[in-house]
Amino acid sequence: MRLKLSIAAVLFGSLMVGQALADCPGPFVADKKRSYQAALTFEKQGKLEQALRAYRAAEGYACEPVNPVEADAAARAAPLGLTLGSAAEKSGNTKLAFELYEAGGHFAHADRMFMELTRAKADEPAAFQAAREHFDTRSLESFQTNNAAAIKAAGAYRPDPKLIAEVMAMPAKGFERAAQREAAAFSETYLREYVQLVQSRADDPTDAAAVQRTMSAHQAFAQKWRQEDPLETSRRELQTMRMWGLNGGDERLAKQAEAAFTQRADQHAQLLVQKYSGAPKLLDAAMSFITMQSLEPSKTDARVAAIKAQAAKLGDEASAKKRYALAAEYYDVAGDAAKADAARQKQNQLAMQKMQPQIDAAQRQAAELQKEFSDPAKVQAMREQAEAARKALQQQQASAKAANKKAADELEKELGL
Repeated sequence: MRLKLSIAAVLFGSLMVGQALADCPGPFVADKKRSYQAALTFEKQGKLEQALRAYRAAEGYACEPVNPVEADAAARAAPLGLTLGSAAEKSGNTKLAFELYEAGGHFAHADRMFMELTRAKADEPAAFQAAREHFDTRSLESFQTNNAAAIKAAGAYRPDPKLIAEVMAMPAKGFERAAQREAAAFSETYLREYVQLVQSRADDPTDAAAVQRTMSAHQAFAQKWRQEDPLETSRRELQTMRMWGLNGGDERLAKQAEAAFTQRADQHAQLLVQKYSGAPKLLDAAMSFITMQSLEPSKTDARVAAIKAQAAKLGDEASAKKRYALAAEYYDVAGDAAKADAARQKQNQLAMQKMQPQIDAAQRQAAELQKEFSDPAKVQAMREQAEAARKALQQQQASAKAANKKAADELEKELGL
């Protein structure tokens, strides 16, 4: 009876294991063994980096209870990882050094390389998130368990508290740097000069001198402000300030960042509307600073509508002064496409009116030329003149050729040739 029960237990256990293996997506021990054998082959061939990566693949979890090649794979990976990782680090290839140290189980060295990569992206909130997740994972006991063979082969490992502290300080420092860049980008000098540029543009496209002055002024402005549009930079840095607050995991910083973001965006919008409405683009920028804030929809709509009304009024004033190109831009900001099109049509009509005398003169000249060429006698006379000119040219060429030959003959005679 006991024998039957034992057999039944074995059969039941086998069925359960078989069911577990059937449910496991892999990898299996067979896969680990194949990776290990491939690693041995690569190492014999001198393909050390490929061997290291294959050893790493041979380590870790397999669907069966025991991975029989894990310890050997980790033992062979450790010296390779240290040698190859050190070489990559010395050559300045930080990313590769991180990967090779990691594959060899030298997690402290890998952390150093990881932090170098992170510092290079210290102004990106996403880099902080990646670093935080990296060290959160490293700090779990499951990391020690899952990498037990590698840690045994390469040496004891615990995350460096100094590196963790550096990561956790990133949001506050990143916020401060973004705030400084934003303050530098939002330049009133740029705004004043841009308004002056817009207001001094030529209104008459037929005035060649005025158009040339406008082009020169635009080139000088573009040369002075070669970097990215300061207002676009300001908006981007404001968003970065806000993201540091949202993703920093610090409630105090989150409140500080949101308050600074809202205050600056609101101040910029008001300043543009009140002092720099002389350029349509700046009114459009003011609306952008308003819509990027987390205001109630009704407040956002009201403030945007007020700016559009201001733009429409300025468009009417520019149109009254026959500054139709400027008026069209204001109407575009106001969202009045009909008035914008009408202003541009007036601009074209004005240009055509001023050019009409030249057009008429050109048409008269063309008519006179056509009339002359339609007279057979004049056409014949022109042909005779052309033929006479051709013969005269041929005669000149012949005379020059004869003179050159005579001079050559005389030179030969003198030289006794």
